[in-house]
Amino acid sequence: MNLLKKYGIFIYLIVLITHCAFIYFDLEWLRFYSKIVLVPFLLLIYYLKYEGIKNKLYILPFIALVGSFMGDLLLAFEGSQFFLWGMLGFMVTHICNGYYFYSLHKLSIKQSKTAWVALLLLSIICSIVVYSIKDNLGAFLIPIIIYIALISIMAILASNLADSKLYKYAAVHYFIPGAILFVLSDGLLAINKFKLQDPSLDIFVMLTYGLAQLYLVMGYYKTKP
Repeated sequence: MNLLKKYGIFIYLIVLITHCAFIYFDLEWLRFYSKIVLVPFLLLIYYLKYEGIKNKLYILPFIALVGSFMGDLLLAFEGSQFFLWGMLGFMVTHICNGYYFYSLHKLSIKQSKTAWVALLLLSIICSIVVYSIKDNLGAFLIPIIIYIALISIMAILASNLADSKLYKYAAVHYFIPGAILFVLSDGLLAINKFKLQDPSLDIFVMLTYGLAQLYLVMGYYKTKP
């Protein structure tokens, strides 16, 4: 356990790179298992780092990671139902992370300048993504829009922490990069699934996703009371 506390992040990066290699070489079964161990590994690191979850606020990142694990597991299977349930898992992730960020630093319409910038940029980016795939979404249009709204709110609330003196460092170095990478990963996933369908893009989807989760967990460390 001490080994994980000390070298857990390094080991996680090795697992993530290995998973990307499995994607590149089209090793389907190895790819499946390497994907579904990523988030549980972060969960274990998070739990050990905190020596158990005692503060009610800090249960939110734990639930967020569980939601991501369920999303990863469900999205690993084919079929529209698995895709929708997988999205639901990640919706839980974004809700928990967003509420966690909001709990650390409340959103102020007058004072949250960084949040307004994030809102503007995300509105442009998300509009481009939705416009590029809307003709291929069919029944997924409304769920995708809801999902995009939730991940955008999460990213805006992460950006809002940059206006906090207490949490600015964690926001700038961990939460905002993590949120950006999450948005980038999901944007690539949506475009690839509904339009391009290029298997090679899965590497970039997983690399950005894996790093996003790592950045967020590292941010949790920095905001521990």
